[in-house]
Amino acid sequence: MTEASSSPQTSPAGHKTLALKAMGTLAIAAIAAIAIWQLYGRALWVDYHRWREDVRDSEDSVPIGYVGIHYRRSYNDRPLAFHFEKEGRKALWAAKSDAGQPPEFYDVTDAEFAVKEVDGGFGRDSIPGIDHPLLEPPDGPHARFLRDRQMTFGLALEAGPRAYPEDLLEKIEVVNDSDDTTPFVIVFDRGRRRAFAFGRTTGRGVLTFGTTGYSLHNSPLLYDRKTKSLWLLTGEDFACVSGAMKGTRLNRFKEAARESWPEWHSRHPDTLVLVGSDRDKPIPGE
Repeated sequence: MTEASSSPQTSPAGHKTLALKAMGTLAIAAIAAIAIWQLYGRALWVDYHRWREDVRDSEDSVPIGYVGIHYRRSYNDRPLAFHFEKEGRKALWAAKSDAGQPPEFYDVTDAEFAVKEVDGGFGRDSIPGIDHPLLEPPDGPHARFLRDRQMTFGLALEAGPRAYPEDLLEKIEVVNDSDDTTPFVIVFDRGRRRAFAFGRTTGRGVLTFGTTGYSLHNSPLLYDRKTKSLWLLTGEDFACVSGAMKGTRLNRFKEAARESWPEWHSRHPDTLVLVGSDRDKPIPGE
């Protein structure tokens, strides 16, 4: 006769009891985990993110060493009043003259912009634009310090691809450049974080552009050195808004692609990079 098995048998009620105990244990563990997170985890997570931000800020603070982008004039050149009206003519202060000569002014009587809304007033070329670009390959002494998070504006030119770092454009606002024998200008709009490229050839010849030291709604107010006329970005156009060339608009040259440095570099390994301006060469027209 076969003996009955001695192994204990768990009843359905026993299975239910074990399941309830397991669920209770898991619930207690979850509550404990939530409590630990509330007490310690959240603070640790915040500290970790702060640490990561500090590391990034430290990396981004390392100077790339752009060449020739320092201010040319002192902030002490600023007048107390930038614009005034006299004998029916409106004037906007342009620059402090040397050798005891009276200061220079732009005649803005018929200007097509809100003269009283301009900011700045540090004087013509106080923030010097770039007239003689210095270009390097990606492994150059300055370009090699570009960071992975660095944003650039890239142009696919006949002479080869070229990258313009956004932080450099933000400092100098305007670059007079050329694609082989085709002159063009890059204008950076701080408010929209965009760079625009326009041809520089007009009916009056090839223009070079400098900074006035003014901006209007974070868009730079520039001047051309041939006629001292004033120019502004209007939408996506670059137009003369005061002076002898008033009403003239420059043609769009090429679309500047805003990409991170690694993105642009991976697609254009033969790119050159703008790293500054050759200040040993004179500013055109000065």
